[in-house]
Amino acid sequence: MRLRRYINRRYLIYGLSIVLSRGFELAVMFFAAKYLAKALYGQLEYYKKVLELGGVFLSFGFPALIMTYTRSKSSKVYMLLYASLFVGLLSLALLPILYVLRWQTLWPAFLFYALFFTGGIFQLYVLVKAGSDRAAMYKAGVSALFYTGVLLYVLFAPHPQYAFVYTARLLMIPGLALLFYEWSRYGIRFHEFIRYARLFFRLTFAAFTLLLSNFTNLMFLYTDIFIIKLLSRNPMPEIADYSFALNAANVLMLIPLSLVQTDIEKIKRRLPYARQLHGKIRVLVGAAIPVLILLYILLTRKFFPRYAHTLVIFLIILAAKYFQAQGVLFGTTILVLKKFRINILINLLMIVFNIVAGYVLYMEAGLPGVALAGALSLFLRFILLRYFFNRLVRYSEG
Repeated sequence: MRLRRYINRRYLIYGLSIVLSRGFELAVMFFAAKYLAKALYGQLEYYKKVLELGGVFLSFGFPALIMTYTRSKSSKVYMLLYASLFVGLLSLALLPILYVLRWQTLWPAFLFYALFFTGGIFQLYVLVKAGSDRAAMYKAGVSALFYTGVLLYVLFAPHPQYAFVYTARLLMIPGLALLFYEWSRYGIRFHEFIRYARLFFRLTFAAFTLLLSNFTNLMFLYTDIFIIKLLSRNPMPEIADYSFALNAANVLMLIPLSLVQTDIEKIKRRLPYARQLHGKIRVLVGAAIPVLILLYILLTRKFFPRYAHTLVIFLIILAAKYFQAQGVLFGTTILVLKKFRINILINLLMIVFNIVAGYVLYMEAGLPGVALAGALSLFLRFILLRYFFNRLVRYSEG
């Protein structure tokens, strides 16, 4: 019976979709690390991070808002409608900036990441509207298509470093068809369209705070990539080393993401349940760490000898991921309680610390230094999130 506290059907099905999605990504990225020269692999990772951050920025916090705010079926459908329209208009407004940065070719890829890819608007809409089983099917299917495309571009395209960009642009076409099909299937009613328009614009500020929160949340350890790009004399091989270790450590995040997203509706209905869920996350994350360390040592010695020297970096990043994994539940619970300002203040404060510490420690100690800055930032963030989580849950219980 005790085992069922940590593993049940809903966790396994939705968790399996996350494992498959992450598995496709890791398989492709590890293959690319083996197949490509370090400089090309570093560029591939760099554009991957740019697209992920751009997608989070363009989604404007609406995925988290859909997941934590919506209750009725109609509110979920109309939130999808208005969020998608808002993202489309925002992307057009940002086009001049993309031209200045010479990133205009990334525009369709940013849209794909914001609307349809992992953590995007449509995936969270499927989760809250149709449940974790349907969301699992969507997530696994999109990931399989996307990473198959990335793999083919890595193998056969003349510029494999742009594999993520090209694949996302191509999949925008079926993505838009899926979006229009969902709207037409439900049927948009004029009086509801107007009513939810007012609600949507009232929630825009909440979405903006969620944007800042999500953006800063993702920026932890990603800022390190941009610090390396800015300061390194030979950035792409160093980005390759750092990203290889980061990809492996990110496996730890499968546990909290699976459990929290599967149980999000239960957290909304019964907030004290979050304490039980935290216990499950802590046990499972703790058990996974030694397994990941052993696998990393074996893989780098046997299959990836070019990255064997990154073990210290991996251990530091894994420590950072330990604290980040526990913070997922705390941050989500704070958002469920609509305490957006608390969440954004913590994340902004810590991201500033991360940037400053990352700059200083990279100059002093190179890649291990910048990884240590990320670990310190995520540890301090974990302490603050846990404090406010306990305080808010006690208040709700009283």
